[in-house]
Amino acid sequence: MDCPKCKIELGVYNRDGLNIKYCKSCKSMWIKFPTLQKIGEMLDLKVPLINPVEMETIKVKEEPRICPECAKQMDKVYFNGIVVDKCSDCNGILFDNGELSKYFNLFLKKPVGVIDNLVFVQNACSNSLKNDANESYSKELEIQSKEKERNVFSVNGFFMVFVMLIWAFFIWTFFVLNLPFIAIILLILLIVSLPGYKLLKPQEALVLTFFGKYIGSLKGAGFHYVNPFAQSVTFFLPISLKAMTLDNGKQKINDEMGNPIEVGIIVIWEVQDTAKAMFNVEDYKTFLAAQSDSALRNIVRMYPYDSPEDSGIQSLRGDSQEISAKLKAEIQKNVRVAGLNIVDAKITHLAYAPEIAVAMLQRQQAAAVVDAKKAIVEGAVGMVEMALNKLSANNIVQFDEAEKAKMVNNLLVILCSNREAQPVVKNNL
Repeated sequence: MDCPKCKIELGVYNRDGLNIKYCKSCKSMWIKFPTLQKIGEMLDLKVPLINPVEMETIKVKEEPRICPECAKQMDKVYFNGIVVDKCSDCNGILFDNGELSKYFNLFLKKPVGVIDNLVFVQNACSNSLKNDANESYSKELEIQSKEKERNVFSVNGFFMVFVMLIWAFFIWTFFVLNLPFIAIILLILLIVSLPGYKLLKPQEALVLTFFGKYIGSLKGAGFHYVNPFAQSVTFFLPISLKAMTLDNGKQKINDEMGNPIEVGIIVIWEVQDTAKAMFNVEDYKTFLAAQSDSALRNIVRMYPYDSPEDSGIQSLRGDSQEISAKLKAEIQKNVRVAGLNIVDAKITHLAYAPEIAVAMLQRQQAAAVVDAKKAIVEGAVGMVEMALNKLSANNIVQFDEAEKAKMVNNLLVILCSNREAQPVVKNNL
C-alpha cells in the first residue's frame, strides 16, 4: 500500500492491539473505523464516535486522492471540524498529519494540541490522557438522575369515546328501569373518567404522574386516553419536541491573551428525554441558557481572537468550524443531565470590545502594512536579481561591484517607493 500523497510505501504501527498504516514522510494515517473506536476506548471516552464513511460527501477544490487499498477515488467529508478523505468501498479513512489529535481534542477536557499523528497514537494509552477523558465526564455521571423516560400506557381516544357512549346508554337504561342508585354511581364514574382524554399535536409530549409518581411520557400526535387520575407535570401545556433556537445575545469575554471581546452564539437544541427535562432541573430552558454561557466562556478563554496564518495556532476568527464543534460538545456535556440534545452551536458575532477596538484595528492595519511591505521587498529583490542576471547573461553591459550596488539601490528605491519614479531633466545652460 502506497501513501496517496507521497506515493511511498506505508509503514505499519502494531502495538497494544492497534494495527495502523502510516506514511513515514508526511505522517498521514490510514485507519479503519473499528481502530478509531479502539483509540476512543483507550481514552475511555463516553461518547459514541461518528463513522466518517457514513457521512455525506462535500465538494472541495482540492484534487481527489486515490485509495491506497482499493485504488479507487476517495471522497471528502466534513468530520467534526476537519475535512478527511474516505473510501466508500473499503471503508478506510485518511487522516493528514495532526488531524487525528485535532479530532480527539474535542472530547478531552485538557486538549493536547495539534501534534503528530503517530505521537498521539503512542500517547493514547498513557494514563494522563485517560484521566483527562474521565475527568471531563465525571461531573456529568455524578449528577445523573435515576429517572429515565418511558412510555405511558394509552388507548385510542376514539375507541374510548365509543365505550363511554355505551356506558351512557346503560346509565339511561338504569334510570328508565327506576334504578337511580346504580345509575348515579355509573354517572359519577363516567364523569371521573373524562379527564383521561389527551390530545397531542406533532412533536409534542406530556409527562404524567400518578399521585406524585412518574408513570411515563405520552408521545405521538393524535387522540389518546390514559389513566384519568394521571396528571401532567406541565398541566394542560405539552412539552415541545421541536428543534428550538437559543440566542443569549452578546457576551463580553476575555480571550487567551486577556483581550476583551464580544461573542454571540446561537444554539439549536431539542428535548430528547422529557423525564430528565422535568425532574432533573428546575427549568430546562433557563438551565440551557446558563450552561451555554458557561461553555462559551470556557471555550473562548482557551483561544486567542486572531493568530498569524502560518503560526499553526488555532484562533476564534480563523478556526470557526473547529471552535463551533468544540463548543457544541462542551454544551452537550453540560446539558445531558437535563435530557437535552444539542443539534448545532455556532458563533454568530465576534468582535473586539469597544474599549480596545480602535487600538486593535490599528494593530491589524500595522501588521497588514508590514506584510505588504515584506511582500513588496521580496518581489523587488527578485526583480533586481533577475534584471542583473539578464543583463549579464545577454552581455548587454558589464558592471563592477560599485556599479551593481548603485543599480540595486536605484531599482529598490523605484520598486519599493509608494510613488512612481519622476524623471529629472538637467539644464546644462
